[in-house]
Amino acid sequence: MIEFLHFLRPLWLLAVPAAALLWWVIRRREANRAPVTTLVAEHLREPLTVNRDAGNGLRAVDGVALALIMTALAAAGPTWSKQPSPWFSETATLIVALEVSDSMRANDLLPTRLDRARFKLLDLIAERTGSRTAIVAYAASAHIVVPPSKDPQVLKTFLESLDPAIMPEGTTSVANVLPLARDLIAEGAAGGTLLFVNDGFTSADVEPLANFANDPNAPSMATLVVGTDEGGVALMPDGSPAFAPGGGRIDTQIDSRLLNRVAGQAGMDIFRTTTGDGDIRALLRSIESNLRQADDPDSRWQDQGWWLLWPALLLSLAWFRRGWTMQW
Repeated sequence: MIEFLHFLRPLWLLAVPAAALLWWVIRRREANRAPVTTLVAEHLREPLTVNRDAGNGLRAVDGVALALIMTALAAAGPTWSKQPSPWFSETATLIVALEVSDSMRANDLLPTRLDRARFKLLDLIAERTGSRTAIVAYAASAHIVVPPSKDPQVLKTFLESLDPAIMPEGTTSVANVLPLARDLIAEGAAGGTLLFVNDGFTSADVEPLANFANDPNAPSMATLVVGTDEGGVALMPDGSPAFAPGGGRIDTQIDSRLLNRVAGQAGMDIFRTTTGDGDIRALLRSIESNLRQADDPDSRWQDQGWWLLWPALLLSLAWFRRGWTMQW
């Protein structure tokens, strides 16, 4: 945030040193003012002096100067974030890369991880009415299921039709998703976000994700991880256990340490599914944050000067104090 800090109306900053100079002149004048008690005998002067330490404490001029400085800074229009235009928000594409592998058949989240992922995505699409969403299904390979679309019914129909049985067998890899995501974003008129919906990553995914994140032309990334760390049993439609390509039952445990490693090296937000809508709300905030960082030619910097007006108004309450007066 600090690197984006600047002022919309910087000429108002000239009032800051003027207020500081005014404070210094008045403080210095008060310090050099000859006391009117010089005609009082010295042994009587101290007992007859009221508020003897006032010169060393806070004075009215201190509050005036501070309030003036805060008001000047507020008038200068400090800002550090942009507000995207509504047009940009609607055209920015969300690319959903949904893992459609046998591990997503695990029953640790009922009815299955894949079904739970569908439910979450339908909730997310409903919250983004009017925005463009694309769907990519991936496992050992990646395929565009729906190009960027604003029609939630089309997205719902294709989401419900996805099944691991239609995907080629092999080791799941996110590397196949990345070039498709780059092409889909290039087709749009604005930036976007690549959202992985899966049950975790493998160590082989870390390097391609990190390289993709370092590409300035690549979309921002986020992940919604579906499943529990302990995992469950991946069952085929006939009730038999699903087996890995190399033999043996599929390990459906989720490695949290690997997720943290991906988050650190690829710089992406990773969210875990919850029973409520907290995960969807967090995802929407992440997508909106990525959108604010995109290069929107029509976006405007948000004036944050109003934050400084509140303390300036609180300082003005000091003028209601009895005896709190300002002499110019």
